[in-house]
Amino acid sequence: MKRLKAIVYKLDLSFAVIAGSVLACMMLITLFDVTMRQFKKPLIGGMELISFSGAVVIGFALPYSTLKKSHIYVDLLVDKLSKRPQAILKMLTRIITILLFLFIGYNFILYGLDLIKTGEVSAGFRLPYYPITFGLAVACFLEALTLFSDLLDLDLFGRKRRGK
Repeated sequence: MKRLKAIVYKLDLSFAVIAGSVLACMMLITLFDVTMRQFKKPLIGGMELISFSGAVVIGFALPYSTLKKSHIYVDLLVDKLSKRPQAILKMLTRIITILLFLFIGYNFILYGLDLIKTGEVSAGFRLPYYPITFGLAVACFLEALTLFSDLLDLDLFGRKRRGK
């Protein structure tokens, strides 16, 4: 289990680094576009690049934010439950969320294959959409793996296992 968690951590961190790098590129593209608009020469396809980049940033940052539990937690009712019902509810929500992300990843793959078949590309730079779609599919599968490794740490009493 330690080995799985180490692999998941490295993958999540790698995806977070990619997301951060793409975010930095988004900022540079926006800066360049705004600056060039002052000289009446806007960046052609800048909005297209920002849209693609935004999808990558959100999708690739999600597994690491789940690993670090940096998402919003609003469970006023769940916190009032005792330890065992809390743990059961956490397990159920993790399982449902894992299934959801597996379903989303699978459908991203189907969509990407359809995009390859139709040859759909963006309007400005004529970039194909399918690499982004497949990247998001991998991010969804990694999110499911991250949630699964988190599920392994829970027991029915709501305590974290020792030696993780």
